[in-house]
Amino acid sequence: MNTTKNNSSNGADDFRLTISRIINAPCALVFRAWTEPDQLVQWWGPAEMECRSLQADVKTGGAYRIHIVSPKGERIAFGKYTEIVPNRRVQFTWQSESYAMPDSVVTVDFEDLGKTTRLTLTHAGLPDAQDVTEHNYGWSSLVEKFSGLMEQGKIKA
Repeated sequence: MNTTKNNSSNGADDFRLTISRIINAPCALVFRAWTEPDQLVQWWGPAEMECRSLQADVKTGGAYRIHIVSPKGERIAFGKYTEIVPNRRVQFTWQSESYAMPDSVVTVDFEDLGKTTRLTLTHAGLPDAQDVTEHNYGWSSLVEKFSGLMEQGKIKA
């Protein structure tokens, strides 16, 4: 059974969100899809967005830059990888060219459940409650899109 769990917290000093989803694919495959640039470019972005370009040096201290487009416009996100633990975790800072989010960090944890993987994405350090709501929509859509493509065999990391 596929489940998605979304939690958002908007305490005075802790604007974050957490999304958890069971992916019907082995952990190593899911992890590679999140860490190999030629795979990331195929699926990155919420459902209505297309990844136009992606550069990523996926290692601790490595940088990334993602250019996504939609009918509503273009967005560029960038940052640095702060932690890579094979088949367990990918963590990176998250900045947008449209506005500063100096303390924004995304952590993606992978839990090996045998033939499936629990993916848990946490985005912490968001500026305010409105950003939590907007990013919750974007990340939820991205995780659902990723899960669907993975389960359809369209991502073959």
